[in-house]
Amino acid sequence: MTVVRERPILRTAVIGVSRVVSIVGILAMAAMVVHVTVDVVCRLFEITLPGTVAFVANYYMLFVTFLPLVVVERERSHIEVEVVAQTLAPGAQASLRLFAWTLTACVLGFLGWEASQEALRAHRARMFIIEQSIRFDTWIPYFALPVGYFLAAAVAASRVALVLVRLHEGIAPAVSRAEAYYAERANP
Repeated sequence: MTVVRERPILRTAVIGVSRVVSIVGILAMAAMVVHVTVDVVCRLFEITLPGTVAFVANYYMLFVTFLPLVVVERERSHIEVEVVAQTLAPGAQASLRLFAWTLTACVLGFLGWEASQEALRAHRARMFIIEQSIRFDTWIPYFALPVGYFLAAAVAASRVALVLVRLHEGIAPAVSRAEAYYAERANP
């Protein structure tokens, strides 16, 4: 008899997206380092490199900060303080974890919605800045915020869904399984 393993499509998709976003964030960080380094070297020779401040503040930092939110959520790397929760029964701890994931999904979804409205407003206005007589469009990186927020919200919401699907097993085992679901080497 052959055992058919469940293909973890959701986990594969989330890990794949988080890897792509990580690569974009790493590339943005590397480009920022190179850009700033070239700017500093150019200043030694009294050459001004236009756009350094515009690109660092409006492009690099947004891509480095907001796109990888999905990675932080997937790895559960947000700051957690469990002073009181660790003294509770496992079922109560699991219920709190489920509530936290639900609240996180809602807050990140709301932030994503608001950021998308702001990005659309910036797009419609074709926002730009002028630095050293050169125009730099600044509306483009506004879309990094809603993408980062919505991806992180989707991961938190999917954890809630994973718990609800397995709630018949009990809240503590369902939450425990959902916590480990996105681990790179976890079994479904």
